[in-house]
Amino acid sequence: MTIPRILLCITVYNGRRFVPRTLRSATNLRTDGVELDILVLDDHSPEPGWSDEVAALCVELGIGYYCTPRNLGIPRNVNLGLARGVTGGYDYVMICNSDIILPSGVVLGLLDCVRTDDKIGSVTALSNNVSLYSVPNSDPDAYLADQDIVDWVNAGLLGHYGTSVMDIPAGISFCIIIPTPVIRDIGLMDPVFGRGYCEETDFTLRSLRAGYRIGLAPGVFTYHQGGGSNVEAGLVSHGMTTVPANEAIIDLRYPQFRNQVSAFYSSGIMQQMHADVIEKIIHEGGRQFGYRVDIGWAARRAADPRQVTAQVVPEARPEIKLTMLGFEHVIPLRPGDDVAAILQAFFGRAPDSVSINNLDGRSFPWTDPSVPMADRLCYPARV
Repeated sequence: MTIPRILLCITVYNGRRFVPRTLRSATNLRTDGVELDILVLDDHSPEPGWSDEVAALCVELGIGYYCTPRNLGIPRNVNLGLARGVTGGYDYVMICNSDIILPSGVVLGLLDCVRTDDKIGSVTALSNNVSLYSVPNSDPDAYLADQDIVDWVNAGLLGHYGTSVMDIPAGISFCIIIPTPVIRDIGLMDPVFGRGYCEETDFTLRSLRAGYRIGLAPGVFTYHQGGGSNVEAGLVSHGMTTVPANEAIIDLRYPQFRNQVSAFYSSGIMQQMHADVIEKIIHEGGRQFGYRVDIGWAARRAADPRQVTAQVVPEARPEIKLTMLGFEHVIPLRPGDDVAAILQAFFGRAPDSVSINNLDGRSFPWTDPSVPMADRLCYPARV
């Protein structure tokens, strides 16, 4: 069996604050059984001295580097990577933004997914910031922008979902893998999209018309800051997520696309997948790193960000709210439910401590005989 050759392209435009983090994460990738080359495509960054800095960093990290003689815009810069993948004899091309943190297993994870079916035209990684497919998180920049956390989340989801691929309306090129035969078949991204936005929508919809599947990998999680180079380039302002003129091109070429996206969202499959992802992450956090129970309104953040907080307000809310790393999972309660039994069944272990906020905020070991847990951990609360 021949060893798969993969070209990983990271598109760069300015980004002094976040690009080094992305490049360093790319040097930590597992490459068992594959041949991986990494190429930074610097789209003639105008920030003084930055291109020289990123070129030097690439030399330090052993990463390929190319700077365009003038600014090309996102579609043409991406096309340099796609074309190089074809002319260089690679089997797959990965396109990545420069404001992400790649988990160490991203290459092997996406490769295993795309190889499950030769009619898959692309597979997009899951993320906190990946358009319609984003997993809800209260503050991803505070909780998820860490290599160890990204690796941990990805490992748990990979173990749960494996090589599963979800069919989606369009791919997102923030972190996407494309087989080079697909590029040969349908061509490059269309430069009509100018400086960028919606070019990957058009590309993946063209692949769909050609008979290929568009996939999402729920078992491959990548942190994405979002905006990044697009804000740096002035392509979009803070708070904006698209370019209306480019959306108009998509509407003209694919008049049913908006309805297809609406139908996909209305089906509930995405929301169910998100709920499953979050439940899995929180379950693993509590199982591996423990959990604490906060009884009352004043829930406090755990010392270890991967330790789960289970908040119970028996007199007010019929639920257990589990939080960790900005993710939230709610377990509904019915009258007479034994909260302690529910939590131990969910995590497979007793909590590390219990904080009862009407007792001066003190915490107690779960086994402390002086605290009537059975009376306090039922819904509604017993008197």
